[in-house]
Amino acid sequence: MIDYRLIERQNPWWSNSHWFDSDLKIQEVIKSDYQFIPDKIYNLSEEKKAIHIITGPRQTGKSTSLKLKIKQLLIKKITPQAIFYYNCDALSSKKDIIDLVLNYIELNKFDKYYIFLDEISSVVNWPYAVKWLTDEGFLKNCILYLTGSSSINLKKSGEYLPGRRGSGLNIDFFPLSFYQVLEIKKYHLKKIDFKDVDLIKKLQKIDLLNLSSINKEFTSFLSTGGFLPIINNPENPLIHQIYQETLKSEIIKNGKNEKNMRMVIKKLINSLSAETSYTNIAEEAELGSKNTVIDYLDFLVNSYFLHELLFFDINQKKYILKKNKKFHFTDPYIIWLLWGYFTGNGVDLKVFNRKVIGNLDLFIFGTDISKVIENFIASELVKANKK
Repeated sequence: MIDYRLIERQNPWWSNSHWFDSDLKIQEVIKSDYQFIPDKIYNLSEEKKAIHIITGPRQTGKSTSLKLKIKQLLIKKITPQAIFYYNCDALSSKKDIIDLVLNYIELNKFDKYYIFLDEISSVVNWPYAVKWLTDEGFLKNCILYLTGSSSINLKKSGEYLPGRRGSGLNIDFFPLSFYQVLEIKKYHLKKIDFKDVDLIKKLQKIDLLNLSSINKEFTSFLSTGGFLPIINNPENPLIHQIYQETLKSEIIKNGKNEKNMRMVIKKLINSLSAETSYTNIAEEAELGSKNTVIDYLDFLVNSYFLHELLFFDINQKKYILKKNKKFHFTDPYIIWLLWGYFTGNGVDLKVFNRKVIGNLDLFIFGTDISKVIENFIASELVKANKK
């Protein structure tokens, strides 16, 4: 069921040219010490028909990026009513999506439409709705921006929208990499190509004072990760509470038992950087069936909390599915977020920094910070591959 009262409320630029002065997401960006402009979304062309799909974890700034894109379009003198935004968390079916878009297009006649459907992946079978609208010709003059927090839905979009997306792109919106964090903190660094044979010589010439400062940033990054709200407010309990509630909401919404999820998370954290298997996780998490474990792990992977690394045989040059695998979290902050959820104590980065980073008294990881750093390296490689 569509609540049409929300439409004008979610599209304030239709009646208020100064809407961004009261938009909470844009104002949060403006007031933050550290800001990040999402170039991958900012630089999307507005010339051709396209269905862009933007996916990544919740609370990484996808919605804020859409609002910044809308502001950019308005600066370019696009007619305000030709820009339509709706948060699909308020929808319940693919028919709702169809009715929503048809109602907007039929009431507004423009040569081109810019339609932003935020968190469309929260609606079951949403690709069927987009496919129907495309096949019936309703999107021929549209540029569609779709965001989602599930990689499963991204895979479905590829299956059900072949040849229908025009010049549309898939955009992965992950937490910031360590290099991006250094950039927004105004460190002027030059990237070094790891294929450069003179790499070591170049590393030896790095300014040692600058390196000392970067080391402090690195230590901080091992707790805050690349989530911009956390970087700007690492000790604000309300920010951490939002992430905890988002995590819990996703778990419940996807029909997962919280007790079972906590046991799986405990096993994953305690085996960080170590090889393990579905059977081993099932036994230690006391879930009995490895199929249950696979279901829970798939949820964490598809929701961008976790990466699964399969065993790769160098000699045979192929993955061996039956071998043990490793699991790494998508961002350093995810470790603390999930640990806080498992223990029920919430997230307190002051405690983590003091116990885990400061004194290396690693009450979670034994006595070796290398486990956290290995996870950092794995997550950075994935982020680099998503650019």
